[in-house]
Amino acid sequence: MTDDARPDRHALLELQALVTQIGILRGEGDADRFNADDRYRWVLHRLWIAAGNEALAYTQAIDQPVRADRIWANLYDLRNHLAHSRLPDIDESLVRRFTWTRLDALQATTQHHLRSRP
Repeated sequence: MTDDARPDRHALLELQALVTQIGILRGEGDADRFNADDRYRWVLHRLWIAAGNEALAYTQAIDQPVRADRIWANLYDLRNHLAHSRLPDIDESLVRRFTWTRLDALQATTQHHLRSRP
């Protein structure tokens, strides 16, 4: 089995790719666009849902409960909120916070785990 085929590493690589895409979208807009452009907002929703799925996949691959680490738990909770709420019920301020204030920390954490799990 190659390193990239290991489930833990695969989940981290997928998460890194998703976080990169979220960062690109973040760079293409701002809070005003987020509020005004439904499609832009919904694409960010979908990417965050996928990121939360990878957080769960990673914790399962390392045999750790998703709630054992706050960063994975928060990401998974965002995923659950977005995936299971009607659009009018979504807390958009939460999505904005993750996109504009928490994304960089998530990128750093993902890179750290990739380096520490060669």
